Amino acid sequence: MPCIITKYKSIILFAGIFCLFSFTLEAQKKSLIEIKNSDDIRAELKSESQLTVFNGNVFITHENIKMYCDSVYQFRGDNRIVAYGNVHIISSDTVHIYGDVLKYYGNTKLAEMRDNVKLKNKTVTVTTEFLDFDMNESVGYYFDGGKIVDTNNTLTSSIGRYYTRQDLLFFKDSVEVLSNDYTLKSDTLKYNTLSKTAFILGPTTIENETETLYSEDGWYNTATGISQFFKNTTLNSKAYQIKGDSIYLDKNNETARIFDNVELKDTVNNIILQGHFLETFKNTEEALMTDSAVFIQVAEQDSLFLHADTLTISKDSADYELIKAFHHVKFFRPDLQGKCDSLVYTMQDSTIRLFNDPVLWAQGNQMVADTIGIETQNQKLKYLHFRGSSFLTAKEDSVFYNQIKGKNMLGHVRDNKIYQLDIDGNGETIYYPKDKEILMGMNIAKSSNITILIKDNKIDQIKFIKKPDGNMYPLFEVEQEMLFLKNFRWFDGVQPKSKEDIFIWRNTPPHTAKSILKAESTD
Repeated sequence: MPCIITKYKSIILFAGIFCLFSFTLEAQKKSLIEIKNSDDIRAELKSESQLTVFNGNVFITHENIKMYCDSVYQFRGDNRIVAYGNVHIISSDTVHIYGDVLKYYGNTKLAEMRDNVKLKNKTVTVTTEFLDFDMNESVGYYFDGGKIVDTNNTLTSSIGRYYTRQDLLFFKDSVEVLSNDYTLKSDTLKYNTLSKTAFILGPTTIENETETLYSEDGWYNTATGISQFFKNTTLNSKAYQIKGDSIYLDKNNETARIFDNVELKDTVNNIILQGHFLETFKNTEEALMTDSAVFIQVAEQDSLFLHADTLTISKDSADYELIKAFHHVKFFRPDLQGKCDSLVYTMQDSTIRLFNDPVLWAQGNQMVADTIGIETQNQKLKYLHFRGSSFLTAKEDSVFYNQIKGKNMLGHVRDNKIYQLDIDGNGETIYYPKDKEILMGMNIAKSSNITILIKDNKIDQIKFIKKPDGNMYPLFEVEQEMLFLKNFRWFDGVQPKSKEDIFIWRNTPPHTAKSILKAESTD
């Protein structure tokens, strides 16, 4: 029995080998290059390669491939040809390749086209001097420079591959894309001829008349004008620079969305916006920043750092920058700090305006009003405008506070320090004069208009423009109800002491005269 099984195994194996051999022979037979037509034929029978030369109107076929040329050398032993003059290959009815010289290998279906090479497929045209085309995979590649033209773009590169079935082009080294709107230069690029989308895979710049974009990863749809970039992306113009982890651009409506680690630099006005989401509208010259939004006014010595829930940049009627901050606004610079619910910074008059419960701190003074204006000149403080229910407070100790109150106040600033304060309307003061750091008493005065001179961050003189109503009291005669002017508030623990504090928002209610006196009596 074992011998019989062994015998049948041998027969089956032999039959399999015979079938495979027959199939291979049949496949090879079907894969022979055939010369279908020529005006003249010359055969060299003694040639080991079985050389035959065909001249004039040569027509060649190989499986589903058609080839035309002026003359061809056929090497039947190697199943290859060398064609010359007006060479034309048609593959899959859509791919047309033209050139002066062709080497074609029938066993591998590899075509090597040289000199004045042109490949056409659908809407794409490739021109080069050296093109290899793999008929099995329908892939063409050049390696010594080439140019690709489609309906929207012209592209050149040192190395290129064209996957005709996938409508995909791959380019390497010295890649350049030219269109009516932009110029793209890249290290590595893929381009889908069907969707008209370019995929950048290395260092790339895209430049138009007004902007230059650099990125190392992303895509750009040349038909729709929509693009997105993901790595080391920077967008530059004459007036600004934008960076972010991801940038989405829509050329149609001139909008951009930037995500994560976003920074916008206004190089004209020395302004920086930072956050994690930025949207810009080029047509209206507007920008919106949210998510940890920070506004920085860059100065040589004291830069201003401001945080809000939302920041916007736009243009006013005179085409000046207009910056707005909304909700939970806090800012810090070494000589000035503040908080409010909303803020407007107008470049036209270089003034920052604070609205909705604004508070300002400078030189140990706390200042509040219905609205506050900070006027600057050459990035230095010039005036502080307080309008409506204006109140300045400076703490002397746990109970005693210097207080200045009026309808409106104007602070004069020199070297970023307040040296004069003008009270216009309903002026009231509580002031504790000192002698060698010892409190001498309480000075209470009222006058419609008051000018206060400040020296070394302390009140130096008080000038009453109109006849005052006031008195000086020794401390032992001061009653509790005399300690505070009406509507006194002390915002303890709210003042930002560093640029990091602008992100901390406490809904701590301010101390009032009643709460301070209660705390003092408890102690």
